[in-house]
Amino acid sequence: MQRRYFPYSATHSILLYGLGLALTLSLLFNGYLLYEQGLQRNRNDTELGSAAYTLSTAVWQQQLSDCQLASQRKDSLIHRMEELSHAPPGTGAQTSSR
Repeated sequence: MQRRYFPYSATHSILLYGLGLALTLSLLFNGYLLYEQGLQRNRNDTELGSAAYTLSTAVWQQQLSDCQLASQRKDSLIHRMEELSHAPPGTGAQTSSR
């Protein structure tokens, strides 16, 4: 059997090899970029989640403090009204001016 020599076959195989190598490197690089982007997104979500938790805790504590203050004011008002209702007649005007 006689071998046929194709002058462009070596050139074609080098080009195909180079193209395959470039495609492989491109896919690896894009995969790495996606991986890094996912890590950054997870870091941001974690930071935002903890910041939101801290903020919601601060808001909750402020609301609790406001409710406690309002409750104390109401209790104080009720206590003063009870004192006025038990006071002898004619002394209500003096007690309410305090």
